[in-house]
Amino acid sequence: MALEAGVMSITLEYAKDLKDGDWFGKQDPYCIIRVGGQTFRTRTATDGGRNPVWNQTFQFNVINENDVELDIKDEDVGRDDHIGSATFSLAKAREAGTDRINVPVLSKKSRKQHGFIAVALSWAPNKNLRPAAAAHQPYMTMPAPYMMPPSGHHMPYMAPTPYMQPYYAAPPPSAPPAGCFPPPMQYYAAPPAAPHYPAVPMAHK
Repeated sequence: MALEAGVMSITLEYAKDLKDGDWFGKQDPYCIIRVGGQTFRTRTATDGGRNPVWNQTFQFNVINENDVELDIKDEDVGRDDHIGSATFSLAKAREAGTDRINVPVLSKKSRKQHGFIAVALSWAPNKNLRPAAAAHQPYMTMPAPYMMPPSGHHMPYMAPTPYMQPYYAAPPPSAPPAGCFPPPMQYYAAPPAAPHYPAVPMAHK
């Protein structure tokens, strides 16, 4: 059965027993998390050493993605050292709604496990968001019949639909455009009235 799209909340809680490449002091781990084309970065756990704590939650829009990639690095001046990487699946969380897992962390070269990352998952399918989205629908879903035009306009117009914008004829301007020659027909002066002559009685023969 195909899984529905939605929003996956992924919380990176902490890591335990990571590989430590620093000879002096403690390493400062941070984690980069990727789902499809979406990438986030945790804050740096200063002096976190082998057991850093982040407790950060990131939200991903998920459609067909089912795999998560993690890269753990040590923040240093210049170049950050790679501590390890991990991958896990979202399938169980998408089916059950929640999941908690300890994801093994593997070293880059030897691919041996050095500790794990504790991860919590929470799933919200899109069907839970549809009623709210429908409440903000700005347009009618069916074409409307012709309606009476607004006051001052001379042509009927169609009410707005998802496929067209309202259109109606603009009223004629109050004066002809400057420099217009010859002027439009509506601007010609009315013809002069015919002269009026008084009636002259005719002589009777």
